[in-house]
Amino acid sequence: MADEIPPNSPLSSASSDTDYSSASVTTAPTSERHPDLYYDDGTVVLSALTQNGTRQYFKVHKSVLCRHSPVIADMFAIPPLLVPGSSTCIAETYDGVVHVQMPDSAEELVSFLTMFYDPLGAAYKRFDPNTPVLVEGALKLATKFECDAVRHRIIENLEADWPQTLAQWDARRAEAVILRSEHSLQLTGKVGGRYLDDRLPEPASAIRIASDHGIPSLLPAAFYQLALLSTDADWDAYRANPGKHLRFGARTARWRLLDKRDLMRLVHGQKLLAGYTRAVGTDIFGPRCQRGVKGCTKARNDCWKYFQENAPNSMDDPLDILYDCMRLDTLFTELPCTACTTEITVMAEKKRRELWRSLPAFFNLQ
Repeated sequence: MADEIPPNSPLSSASSDTDYSSASVTTAPTSERHPDLYYDDGTVVLSALTQNGTRQYFKVHKSVLCRHSPVIADMFAIPPLLVPGSSTCIAETYDGVVHVQMPDSAEELVSFLTMFYDPLGAAYKRFDPNTPVLVEGALKLATKFECDAVRHRIIENLEADWPQTLAQWDARRAEAVILRSEHSLQLTGKVGGRYLDDRLPEPASAIRIASDHGIPSLLPAAFYQLALLSTDADWDAYRANPGKHLRFGARTARWRLLDKRDLMRLVHGQKLLAGYTRAVGTDIFGPRCQRGVKGCTKARNDCWKYFQENAPNSMDDPLDILYDCMRLDTLFTELPCTACTTEITVMAEKKRRELWRSLPAFFNLQ
């Protein structure tokens, strides 16, 4: 399956509601057979309207659909309507088999049927920012038709990009650091024809699909990632002039996909994260040296001053700040005494675990 976002995908606009019935009444749509999902040996034809009003036909296998969906199996167990006065002639057929007009969009059907006929393509690339957009239609229909195995596989793909543990977050962070260094070495900011932002998960679409389809496991990490981004860093706006920002490793979000509730959660979380960051100076670098070592207090204050003055980007990221607090010996030559350095490391690790556990409460996800 292609990496590009399908035109008019449900997640490519703020609202995916479309009145397909009125489209069929007020227009005379053209029709077409899907170039890939139309098999000569198929036993049923499904059709649906595309967003531009074209009726698209899919000739697939009834047995494949029934194997994965009890709802579809029950649907096909009902004898088809016959032509009035005939005991054998089916009322609605296409290309020699039963034809079922689906109320769903053709784009959703493509996403859904591809899960059965191209399972490797449906796995998608890891860290692809378009994954939520690409799988939204499949997830919606998998839920509707009770295709539990398909739904589970889609959720696994999404969860692979959005950590559920602090250890997973740190592993993803390390990979992102490596990717950023690769892109920084390129004059165009591109590696393999893609900017850094094209190689890392995008949080707003993850929040939208998680909220709409009941996947709470994605939300803490996605909201935290979104909290680190400026609202000016818009996915579409930056791609209209990519050289201005994306070339230098900017990260963006599809802000238009967020609803009022999402934005209120985000503002609440950002406020608490800012307070948590300020507390690092007091809780970790504020205490006096228990051994009374001369210069230890000054060394503590200098460490915190360094974070405030020389790491302005990470000041918005308390998890990152606390991570650096756990490895002061790699950042400074003049350290607090050994006992204080150990105390700072232990406290920072404790505060990081505490912060990660608090993310659902910070963003009102509970």
